[in-house]
Amino acid sequence: MKKNRFYFIASLLLFLLPLIRIFIIKARGLWLIDFAAYSAVSRALFEGSNPFPDNCDALFCQFGGTVPIVYPGHMLLFALPGFIWGDVIQIVYLVLNVAIIYFLTGLTLIKACGYKWRDLFVPGAKQLGYALCCFCFFSSNNVMTMMRTGQIVLILALCLYCMFWGPASRCLRVLLFAFIAVTKYSVLTVFAPLLFFKRHWKLCLTAFAVFLLLSVSPILCGNNLKEVYFGYFKAVGILFQPGQVNHFDMSPQMCHLGFFKISIINHILKALVIGLVLWLFWRERKTGYFSDTLMMLALSCTMLISYHGLHDVSLLFPLFFIRLFDFARNRRWKLFCVTALFPLYLDIPGAVTLTVSSWLGKIPGVDAVVYLSNRPWGSNYMHVFPITPFFAVALALWSLYLYLHVKDPYLFKFFEESEGNVK
Repeated sequence: MKKNRFYFIASLLLFLLPLIRIFIIKARGLWLIDFAAYSAVSRALFEGSNPFPDNCDALFCQFGGTVPIVYPGHMLLFALPGFIWGDVIQIVYLVLNVAIIYFLTGLTLIKACGYKWRDLFVPGAKQLGYALCCFCFFSSNNVMTMMRTGQIVLILALCLYCMFWGPASRCLRVLLFAFIAVTKYSVLTVFAPLLFFKRHWKLCLTAFAVFLLLSVSPILCGNNLKEVYFGYFKAVGILFQPGQVNHFDMSPQMCHLGFFKISIINHILKALVIGLVLWLFWRERKTGYFSDTLMMLALSCTMLISYHGLHDVSLLFPLFFIRLFDFARNRRWKLFCVTALFPLYLDIPGAVTLTVSSWLGKIPGVDAVVYLSNRPWGSNYMHVFPITPFFAVALALWSLYLYLHVKDPYLFKFFEESEGNVK
């Protein structure tokens, strides 16, 4: 009885502490600027007004005058929040993300780590393990950043894993895949072609058709598609220029390869990653399933090739949990410890990593090699070294090692026997 009470109290604390932290952050009045952008752009398009980019200052002055890079295909998905934007929508956003973390973590443990649903609710060692995973997920710096800015990465993560673990409905998988594509197509840089190489042609082509329909949906409200998309890509180009929020001299939180000041180095590294991805496509072309190590490697390479911020690493937490539980179960402690370093790094408070990055940025000559950020997001930190892309490179290398050396990985499968591609 005392043992169960200990498990119950410990689990309860691990569940509640992140919620208290989120409440404190929200009480400070921090604005969900990215979610506000999704909603405002969608509302503008729904009203037949082009928000890209000439109208940007007028439309987004209340959000700090930032140039929106919201894909126009969002219109039907986020127009309603745009019309009723306020505290209620922000609370709904936060509650939804909290629920996704609890649900997705539990689903991962049940589908891939030997848990049962009752283990999540009955005090004991397994419930404590579930609570610890949720605490690690919640407390990660990338998730807390996402909660502040209003990114929708956790919604994408839920869609991605429910493609495999959700109801075995082809229609549902198509809709989930299309939602990921239209809300953040950069997530699918490697995953979508890999899915195609694995001969899931019907899923890919049908989802792409839905993506195209959503992409042209602004025309329903009288928008000129040529003007809208010309302005959108112009806005994207603006934000990647020096001095803009998605350039390394302003933000040290980017993951992609672009942090070296000598451009040829960035191009060579990207070419190596693309070569690795092409080899991966060829190696995996004859199987319909995805191993967890393959998923981790594909998503890690995606982070390096296309634009991604640290918040996008939230997609990998279920894969971290699968690997850690498997290594612990098989007593492979060296692999367990190295893998655990990645989620543990993410759980280091942002103030600590920024302080260390500022020290590294003061090393003589380092500013001639990489971009340093000064006062990122209006903070007091100077000469901030881009640790995040080095973390992303290390994650990709470790994922490659696991992909090549884990003999019995967990297998994600699409149960489509009629397509003849699950072997």
